[in-house]
Amino acid sequence: MITVADIAALPGMQLISPGTSLEVEVSRFFAADTMSELIAHASPGTLLLTHLDNAQLGRIAELMDVPAICLLDGAQPGADLLDAAASAGAAILVSPVGLPETKRVLEGR
Repeated sequence: MITVADIAALPGMQLISPGTSLEVEVSRFFAADTMSELIAHASPGTLLLTHLDNAQLGRIAELMDVPAICLLDGAQPGADLLDAAASAGAAILVSPVGLPETKRVLEGR
């Protein structure tokens, strides 16, 4: 099993906000750029990969017990997302590369 701390330590990954605990296990990841897809596939232990940057992601994390959200292509999170994620206890990470490269790195773990 991989933890949020393990993901944060991957090359190029940037930990913006640690959430409640970096030792929370991540059992799978799901990528989408629509809120409906993220809601449909979010579950406890899911790392959400997306280009979206809005407070609703934090609400999804809270409702679905998502441990972390990873923004792709070096996108920096806005204040609304940071606040919502902090309230949900979810970590915010930023991958410097796009989805295919990020998935390869995660799958290699």
